[in-house]
Amino acid sequence: MTIRIELNGGIDVGNGYVKGVIENQASGRRDTIDMPSSVSVLTRPNQLPVSDGDAGAVLAETSPDFYNQLDVTFSSPLVPDMYRRIFGVRSLTADGAFVEFDTVGRASKAKQPLSKALILGIFAAKALRDHAADHSAVPQEEITVTARAALALPISEFLRHREGYAAEFLNGGNPHLVVIENFETKVVVRMTFTDVQVLAEGASAQYAIVAKGVPLMDAMLGDVRSRLAPEQAKELSAMTAQDFLAATNTIGIDLGEGTCNLVVFSNSRFNVEASQTFNKGYGSVLEAAIKAMEDQGIESGFTNRKELAEFLQHEPSALKRGFHNRVKQFVDQEARFFSGELAEKFGSVLRNVGAMTEVAFVYGGGSGPVKGPLYPALMAKVAEMNSIGAFPVLYLDSSYSRHLNREGLFIAVQTVAAGSTARRGRTKSAAA
Repeated sequence: MTIRIELNGGIDVGNGYVKGVIENQASGRRDTIDMPSSVSVLTRPNQLPVSDGDAGAVLAETSPDFYNQLDVTFSSPLVPDMYRRIFGVRSLTADGAFVEFDTVGRASKAKQPLSKALILGIFAAKALRDHAADHSAVPQEEITVTARAALALPISEFLRHREGYAAEFLNGGNPHLVVIENFETKVVVRMTFTDVQVLAEGASAQYAIVAKGVPLMDAMLGDVRSRLAPEQAKELSAMTAQDFLAATNTIGIDLGEGTCNLVVFSNSRFNVEASQTFNKGYGSVLEAAIKAMEDQGIESGFTNRKELAEFLQHEPSALKRGFHNRVKQFVDQEARFFSGELAEKFGSVLRNVGAMTEVAFVYGGGSGPVKGPLYPALMAKVAEMNSIGAFPVLYLDSSYSRHLNREGLFIAVQTVAAGSTARRGRTKSAAA
């Protein structure tokens, strides 16, 4: 018997992390994905499979995150070879060739095979988890998946590659084969994409802010006020969630690991001409800090920005506190340089739309670690460029703002899925 599963996913493949929401259309079962945007490519069989008897526990919703343990091979023109790839957190320590996005060169994310491997693998993992939720076992037959996806690219890449990026999933070897190798029984997932939308990074986050309305805006305002100095909080006290949601001229500063997108909305429409991509992000800060330590002869032990990012996210033990503080000094110094550069880029956007802008939002996974130097730099730039009409800058906490792009993408794919269901319903009614 053929296993058929229909999935809808909004997948925000960032240079640092993949954030996504993916849903089984029939059951409504929904997964959220949050994992490093990396794989480890294995050229020899050095991973032991999990026994089929333990598969149900590994794949269960209450188990550790399966997406961060995924072990797969691909047969698709979107992935250049058939080597095994270990995903996410597990890739950081697997004994293989570590692959992350190239944020130094000029290759678009849309042209790097890693983005396609991550997306195909995530959809395949979701299909297997859903089958296991119903049957508590690894299937002996192939799983056939029909998928809809909403994806995002940095603004500069969105302008050049959005159509080709979507077409690769729709036409490039459709269907795509993914073989999940975590268990004794290999699971083959045959995947066909029926619709792929590509949005601009940052723009999808703005859509989410508007779509989620007053509850989200109230929560964001409460959080922002709690983190401001008393005089700054007082300025915002008279402004309501409805005031900010009514704004039609906004700027979103979406700060990621490899890029920062300055997203302009004019009269409630995405103003692609005024929007810009700054080709640096928090990952640039981390890479510069590693290089600065190396230049001073300090052997930190960090071989890539992912390792350094993971290290800084956790409170150090007493034994590592001195090392943590020393490393952070280098990172903080590079963050100050970065903040000055980004503020200048922000100023170039304000030259075009500053007079009309009502509010700016700062969000994204890379925004939290650089808030100390960046927030005052942005406020100073607003005051410099709009001295008699300065507008508020809402610096959102990255603990939730890093998910705004994925929420906007999922809204987009749900809209398409709902339209498709409505069309099928009308067709059946007409046939009857």
